[in-house]
Amino acid sequence: MTESTASATASAPVAIGIDGGGTSTRVLLVDGEGRRLGEGQSASGNLHDVGASRLAAHVLEAWRGAWAAAGLEPRPADSVFCAMASVGTPRNREAVRDLVTRVGVGVPGAVEVDIDLVGALAGGLGGGDGIVLIAGTGSSCFGRDGSGSTFQSGGWGSLLDDVGSATWLGTGAMVAAIRAFDGRGPQTSLEGRVMETLGLEHMRELLPAIDGGAEVRSRRAALARLVTEEAQAGDAEARRLLEEGADALAECAKAVFGRLDFGDGPVEVALTGGLGQNVPAYRDMVHRAVEGQIPGARCVEARATNLVGAALLALEGLPGTAAPGAYARLLGIG
Repeated sequence: MTESTASATASAPVAIGIDGGGTSTRVLLVDGEGRRLGEGQSASGNLHDVGASRLAAHVLEAWRGAWAAAGLEPRPADSVFCAMASVGTPRNREAVRDLVTRVGVGVPGAVEVDIDLVGALAGGLGGGDGIVLIAGTGSSCFGRDGSGSTFQSGGWGSLLDDVGSATWLGTGAMVAAIRAFDGRGPQTSLEGRVMETLGLEHMRELLPAIDGGAEVRSRRAALARLVTEEAQAGDAEARRLLEEGADALAECAKAVFGRLDFGDGPVEVALTGGLGQNVPAYRDMVHRAVEGQIPGARCVEARATNLVGAALLALEGLPGTAAPGAYARLLGIG
Protein backbone atom coordinates (compact mmCIF):
# COMPACT_ATOMS: atom_id res chain seq x y z
CA MET A 1 0.00 0.00 0.00
CA THR A 2 1.37 3.42 -0.96
CA GLU A 3 1.67 6.24 1.57
CA SER A 4 -1.13 8.21 -0.14
CA THR A 5 -3.42 5.15 -0.20
CA ALA A 6 -2.69 4.44 3.45
CA SER A 7 -3.43 8.05 4.35
CA ALA A 8 -6.75 7.99 2.52
CA THR A 9 -7.75 4.64 4.02
CA ALA A 10 -6.91 5.80 7.53
CA SER A 11 -10.06 7.95 7.56
CA ALA A 12 -12.24 6.27 4.89
CA PRO A 13 -15.02 3.82 5.84
CA VAL A 14 -13.83 0.26 6.29
CA ALA A 15 -15.67 -3.05 6.63
CA ILE A 16 -14.53 -6.20 8.38
CA GLY A 17 -15.57 -9.78 7.73
CA ILE A 18 -14.92 -12.37 10.43
CA ASP A 19 -15.02 -16.10 9.75
CA GLY A 20 -15.03 -18.12 12.96
CA GLY A 21 -14.73 -21.89 12.63
CA GLY A 22 -13.58 -24.82 14.68
CA THR A 23 -9.94 -24.44 13.62
CA SER A 24 -9.38 -20.70 13.19
CA THR A 25 -10.66 -17.15 13.50
CA ARG A 26 -9.95 -15.10 10.39
CA VAL A 27 -10.47 -11.38 9.84
CA LEU A 28 -10.52 -9.59 6.49
CA LEU A 29 -10.35 -5.80 6.32
CA VAL A 30 -11.71 -4.11 3.16
CA ASP A 31 -12.47 -0.56 2.08
CA GLY A 32 -15.61 0.83 0.46
CA GLU A 33 -14.21 0.06 -2.98
CA GLY A 34 -14.11 -3.64 -2.17
CA ARG A 35 -10.32 -3.67 -2.01
CA ARG A 36 -8.58 -6.07 0.34
CA LEU A 37 -6.50 -4.15 2.87
CA GLY A 38 -5.28 -6.83 5.26
CA GLU A 39 -6.02 -10.23 6.75
CA GLY A 40 -5.32 -11.67 10.19
CA GLN A 41 -5.75 -15.06 11.78
CA SER A 42 -5.88 -16.63 15.22
CA ALA A 43 -7.05 -19.86 16.85
CA SER A 44 -10.54 -21.37 17.04
CA GLY A 45 -13.57 -19.15 16.47
CA ASN A 46 -16.10 -21.64 17.84
CA LEU A 47 -17.85 -20.15 20.86
CA HIS A 48 -18.95 -23.55 22.14
CA ASP A 49 -15.43 -24.96 22.01
CA VAL A 50 -13.41 -22.11 23.52
CA GLY A 51 -15.84 -19.93 25.47
CA ALA A 52 -16.42 -16.18 25.31
CA SER A 53 -13.18 -14.97 26.90
CA ARG A 54 -10.90 -17.02 24.67
CA LEU A 55 -12.95 -16.21 21.61
CA ALA A 56 -12.59 -12.51 22.41
CA ALA A 57 -8.82 -12.95 22.62
CA HIS A 58 -8.75 -14.80 19.29
CA VAL A 59 -10.88 -12.16 17.56
CA LEU A 60 -8.67 -9.40 18.97
CA GLU A 61 -5.48 -11.11 17.78
CA ALA A 62 -6.82 -11.70 14.26
CA TRP A 63 -8.20 -8.13 14.08
CA ARG A 64 -4.88 -6.63 15.08
CA GLY A 65 -3.15 -8.85 12.54
CA ALA A 66 -5.42 -7.60 9.75
CA TRP A 67 -4.69 -3.95 10.56
CA ALA A 68 -0.96 -4.69 10.85
CA ALA A 69 -1.05 -6.34 7.42
CA ALA A 70 -2.73 -3.19 6.11
CA GLY A 71 0.04 -1.05 7.58
CA LEU A 72 -2.49 1.00 9.53
CA GLU A 73 -3.28 1.72 13.15
CA PRO A 74 -6.26 -0.32 14.38
CA ARG A 75 -9.59 1.43 14.74
CA PRO A 76 -13.21 0.24 14.99
CA ALA A 77 -14.68 -0.62 11.60
CA ASP A 78 -17.81 1.04 10.26
CA SER A 79 -19.41 -2.33 9.47
CA VAL A 80 -18.57 -5.80 10.80
CA PHE A 81 -20.14 -9.10 9.82
CA CYS A 82 -19.28 -12.15 11.89
CA ALA A 83 -20.03 -15.51 10.28
CA MET A 84 -19.45 -17.87 13.20
CA ALA A 85 -19.81 -21.48 14.23
CA SER A 86 -21.99 -22.27 17.27
CA VAL A 87 -24.19 -19.15 17.17
CA GLY A 88 -27.46 -20.85 16.35
CA THR A 89 -29.36 -19.17 19.17
CA PRO A 90 -30.11 -15.46 19.72
CA ARG A 91 -28.28 -15.62 23.05
CA ASN A 92 -25.08 -16.89 21.43
CA ARG A 93 -25.26 -14.32 18.65
CA GLU A 94 -25.70 -11.58 21.22
CA ALA A 95 -22.73 -12.88 23.20
CA VAL A 96 -20.49 -12.73 20.14
CA ARG A 97 -21.80 -9.30 19.15
CA ASP A 98 -21.02 -7.98 22.63
CA LEU A 99 -17.50 -9.35 22.78
CA VAL A 100 -16.62 -8.17 19.25
CA THR A 101 -17.84 -4.67 20.10
CA ARG A 102 -16.17 -4.70 23.51
CA VAL A 103 -12.68 -5.43 22.13
CA GLY A 104 -13.05 -2.54 19.67
CA VAL A 105 -13.42 -4.36 16.36
CA GLY A 106 -16.50 -2.38 15.32
CA VAL A 107 -18.35 0.72 16.38
CA PRO A 108 -21.41 0.09 18.60
CA GLY A 109 -24.45 -0.85 16.53
CA ALA A 110 -22.38 -1.77 13.49
CA VAL A 111 -21.66 -5.42 14.33
CA GLU A 112 -23.83 -8.19 12.87
CA VAL A 113 -23.52 -11.87 13.81
CA ASP A 114 -24.97 -14.91 12.10
CA ILE A 115 -24.18 -18.58 11.55
CA ASP A 116 -21.08 -19.39 9.52
CA LEU A 117 -23.25 -20.80 6.75
CA VAL A 118 -24.52 -17.34 5.85
CA GLY A 119 -20.98 -16.23 5.03
CA ALA A 120 -20.29 -19.51 3.26
CA LEU A 121 -23.33 -19.03 1.01
CA ALA A 122 -22.41 -15.43 0.22
CA GLY A 123 -18.87 -16.38 -0.71
CA GLY A 124 -19.51 -19.76 -2.27
CA LEU A 125 -22.25 -18.56 -4.62
CA GLY A 126 -21.14 -14.95 -4.97
CA GLY A 127 -24.22 -13.63 -3.25
CA GLY A 128 -26.61 -15.73 -5.34
CA ASP A 129 -29.27 -18.25 -4.34
CA GLY A 130 -28.62 -21.96 -3.98
CA ILE A 131 -27.15 -24.39 -1.47
CA VAL A 132 -23.83 -24.39 0.33
CA LEU A 133 -22.24 -27.32 2.15
CA ILE A 134 -19.54 -26.78 4.73
CA ALA A 135 -17.17 -29.69 5.31
CA GLY A 136 -14.41 -28.51 7.60
CA THR A 137 -13.74 -29.30 11.25
CA GLY A 138 -17.53 -29.67 11.46
CA SER A 139 -20.22 -29.78 8.81
CA SER A 140 -23.57 -28.26 7.95
CA CYS A 141 -25.73 -27.21 5.01
CA PHE A 142 -27.67 -24.06 4.22
CA GLY A 143 -29.76 -22.82 1.33
CA ARG A 144 -31.67 -19.79 0.11
CA ASP A 145 -34.21 -19.72 -2.72
CA GLY A 146 -35.42 -16.90 -4.95
CA SER A 147 -38.09 -15.80 -2.47
CA GLY A 148 -35.45 -15.27 0.22
CA SER A 149 -36.57 -18.29 2.27
CA THR A 150 -33.70 -20.12 3.99
CA PHE A 151 -33.24 -23.50 5.63
CA GLN A 152 -30.40 -25.24 7.48
CA SER A 153 -29.79 -28.97 7.80
CA GLY A 154 -27.07 -30.49 9.97
CA GLY A 155 -24.70 -28.49 12.14
CA TRP A 156 -25.62 -30.19 15.42
CA GLY A 157 -22.02 -30.53 16.61
CA SER A 158 -19.61 -33.42 16.82
CA LEU A 159 -21.43 -35.27 19.60
CA LEU A 160 -24.65 -35.65 17.61
CA ASP A 161 -23.81 -34.90 13.98
CA ASP A 162 -21.10 -33.17 11.90
CA VAL A 163 -21.44 -35.91 9.28
CA GLY A 164 -18.76 -36.03 6.62
CA SER A 165 -16.58 -33.51 8.45
CA ALA A 166 -12.95 -33.79 9.49
CA THR A 167 -14.03 -34.58 13.06
CA TRP A 168 -16.42 -37.26 11.79
CA LEU A 169 -13.75 -38.83 9.58
CA GLY A 170 -11.14 -38.68 12.33
CA THR A 171 -13.52 -40.35 14.76
CA GLY A 172 -14.32 -42.95 12.11
CA ALA A 173 -10.62 -43.67 11.70
CA MET A 174 -10.31 -44.42 15.40
CA VAL A 175 -13.44 -46.60 15.39
CA ALA A 176 -12.09 -48.59 12.45
CA ALA A 177 -8.74 -48.92 14.23
CA ILE A 178 -10.16 -50.27 17.50
CA ARG A 179 -12.53 -52.64 15.71
CA ALA A 180 -9.64 -54.04 13.70
CA PHE A 181 -7.57 -54.33 16.89
CA ASP A 182 -10.12 -56.32 18.86
CA GLY A 183 -11.37 -58.46 15.99
CA ARG A 184 -14.79 -56.93 15.39
CA GLY A 185 -13.93 -55.26 12.11
CA PRO A 186 -11.83 -55.86 9.01
CA GLN A 187 -8.11 -55.27 9.02
CA THR A 188 -7.15 -51.76 8.01
CA SER A 189 -4.00 -49.72 7.70
CA LEU A 190 -5.76 -47.10 9.82
CA GLU A 191 -4.95 -49.18 12.92
CA GLY A 192 -1.22 -48.60 12.60
CA ARG A 193 -1.57 -45.03 11.36
CA VAL A 194 -3.75 -43.99 14.32
CA MET A 195 -1.30 -45.48 16.81
CA GLU A 196 1.68 -43.87 15.08
CA THR A 197 0.06 -40.45 14.77
CA LEU A 198 -1.05 -40.35 18.41
CA GLY A 199 2.20 -41.82 19.71
CA LEU A 200 0.56 -44.88 21.25
CA GLU A 201 2.51 -47.93 22.35
CA HIS A 202 -0.68 -49.95 22.82
CA MET A 203 -4.15 -49.44 21.37
CA ARG A 204 -5.65 -49.34 24.87
CA GLU A 205 -3.90 -45.99 25.31
CA LEU A 206 -6.19 -44.47 22.68
CA LEU A 207 -9.09 -43.41 24.90
CA PRO A 208 -7.09 -41.36 27.44
CA ALA A 209 -5.12 -39.84 24.55
CA ILE A 210 -8.21 -38.25 22.98
CA ASP A 211 -10.72 -38.09 25.83
CA GLY A 212 -9.52 -35.06 27.76
CA GLY A 213 -8.48 -31.44 27.45
CA ALA A 214 -9.99 -28.46 25.68
CA GLU A 215 -8.89 -29.43 22.17
CA VAL A 216 -10.52 -32.86 21.93
CA ARG A 217 -12.43 -32.05 18.74
CA SER A 218 -9.43 -30.59 16.96
CA ARG A 219 -7.34 -33.67 17.82
CA ARG A 220 -10.01 -35.90 16.31
CA ALA A 221 -10.32 -33.68 13.26
CA ALA A 222 -6.57 -33.84 12.66
CA LEU A 223 -6.89 -37.59 12.06
CA ALA A 224 -9.04 -37.02 8.97
CA ARG A 225 -5.93 -36.79 6.81
CA LEU A 226 -5.16 -40.43 7.70
CA VAL A 227 -8.45 -41.45 6.12
CA THR A 228 -7.86 -39.53 2.90
CA GLU A 229 -4.25 -40.74 2.63
CA GLU A 230 -5.05 -44.39 3.29
CA ALA A 231 -8.03 -44.32 0.93
CA GLN A 232 -5.73 -43.07 -1.79
CA ALA A 233 -3.33 -45.90 -0.94
CA GLY A 234 -6.13 -48.43 -1.43
CA ASP A 235 -7.40 -49.17 2.09
CA ALA A 236 -11.00 -50.39 1.86
CA GLU A 237 -12.10 -49.12 5.29
CA ALA A 238 -10.76 -45.65 4.60
CA ARG A 239 -12.52 -45.60 1.24
CA ARG A 240 -15.76 -46.71 2.93
CA LEU A 241 -15.54 -43.84 5.41
CA LEU A 242 -15.12 -41.28 2.64
CA GLU A 243 -18.04 -42.68 0.68
CA GLU A 244 -20.28 -42.68 3.76
CA GLY A 245 -19.23 -39.12 4.55
CA ALA A 246 -20.00 -37.96 1.01
CA ASP A 247 -23.41 -39.62 1.07
CA ALA A 248 -24.22 -38.08 4.46
CA LEU A 249 -23.31 -34.59 3.25
CA ALA A 250 -25.45 -35.09 0.15
CA GLU A 251 -28.32 -36.13 2.41
CA CYS A 252 -28.06 -32.76 4.18
CA ALA A 253 -28.18 -30.95 0.84
CA LYS A 254 -31.18 -33.02 -0.23
CA ALA A 255 -33.01 -32.06 2.98
CA VAL A 256 -32.40 -28.36 2.30
CA PHE A 257 -33.49 -28.76 -1.33
CA GLY A 258 -36.71 -30.39 -0.20
CA ARG A 259 -37.63 -27.52 2.13
CA LEU A 260 -37.03 -24.69 -0.35
CA ASP A 261 -38.48 -23.80 -3.73
CA PHE A 262 -35.88 -23.53 -6.48
CA GLY A 263 -38.41 -23.84 -9.30
CA ASP A 264 -37.69 -25.91 -12.39
CA GLY A 265 -34.21 -24.64 -13.09
CA PRO A 266 -30.91 -26.12 -11.86
CA VAL A 267 -29.85 -25.34 -8.33
CA GLU A 268 -26.22 -24.54 -7.67
CA VAL A 269 -24.49 -26.33 -4.80
CA ALA A 270 -21.10 -25.15 -3.55
CA LEU A 271 -18.87 -27.17 -1.23
CA THR A 272 -16.74 -25.12 1.15
CA GLY A 273 -14.59 -25.70 4.22
CA GLY A 274 -11.03 -26.90 4.50
CA LEU A 275 -11.80 -30.58 4.00
CA GLY A 276 -14.27 -30.08 1.18
CA GLN A 277 -12.08 -27.69 -0.78
CA ASN A 278 -8.58 -29.03 -0.13
CA VAL A 279 -9.06 -32.77 -0.75
CA PRO A 280 -9.97 -33.15 -4.44
CA ALA A 281 -10.84 -36.86 -4.25
CA TYR A 282 -13.30 -36.24 -1.42
CA ARG A 283 -14.72 -33.15 -3.12
CA ASP A 284 -15.43 -35.21 -6.23
CA MET A 285 -17.15 -37.90 -4.13
CA VAL A 286 -19.39 -35.29 -2.52
CA HIS A 287 -20.23 -33.74 -5.88
CA ARG A 288 -21.23 -37.12 -7.32
CA ALA A 289 -23.34 -37.93 -4.27
CA VAL A 290 -25.12 -34.56 -4.35
CA GLU A 291 -25.89 -34.75 -8.05
CA GLY A 292 -27.10 -38.32 -7.57
CA GLN A 293 -29.51 -37.39 -4.77
CA ILE A 294 -30.83 -34.03 -6.04
CA PRO A 295 -32.43 -33.84 -9.49
CA GLY A 296 -31.14 -30.80 -11.33
CA ALA A 297 -28.33 -30.05 -8.86
CA ARG A 298 -25.23 -28.48 -10.38
CA CYS A 299 -22.17 -28.60 -8.17
CA VAL A 300 -19.90 -25.61 -8.66
CA GLU A 301 -16.55 -24.50 -7.36
CA ALA A 302 -16.94 -21.98 -4.56
CA ARG A 303 -16.54 -18.52 -6.07
CA ALA A 304 -14.90 -17.16 -2.93
CA THR A 305 -14.00 -18.24 0.57
CA ASN A 306 -16.26 -18.08 3.61
CA LEU A 307 -14.12 -15.20 4.84
CA VAL A 308 -14.68 -13.21 1.67
CA GLY A 309 -18.40 -13.98 2.01
CA ALA A 310 -18.39 -12.46 5.50
CA ALA A 311 -16.55 -9.39 4.18
CA LEU A 312 -19.08 -9.09 1.33
CA LEU A 313 -21.90 -8.97 3.88
CA ALA A 314 -19.95 -6.41 5.93
CA LEU A 315 -19.48 -4.31 2.80
CA GLU A 316 -23.24 -4.33 2.29
CA GLY A 317 -23.60 -2.92 5.80
CA LEU A 318 -21.47 0.17 5.21
CA PRO A 319 -23.39 3.43 5.50
CA GLY A 320 -24.62 4.65 2.12
CA THR A 321 -24.13 2.79 -1.13
CA ALA A 322 -20.99 0.81 -1.92
CA ALA A 323 -18.87 2.06 -4.80
CA PRO A 324 -19.69 0.67 -8.27
CA GLY A 325 -17.87 -2.59 -8.81
CA ALA A 326 -17.05 -3.02 -5.12
CA TYR A 327 -18.79 -6.38 -4.74
CA ALA A 328 -17.28 -7.80 -7.92
CA ARG A 329 -13.86 -6.56 -6.88
CA LEU A 330 -14.18 -8.18 -3.47
CA LEU A 331 -15.37 -11.49 -4.92
CA GLY A 332 -12.40 -11.44 -7.25
CA ILE A 333 -9.98 -11.83 -4.34
CA GLY A 334 -11.52 -15.07 -3.08
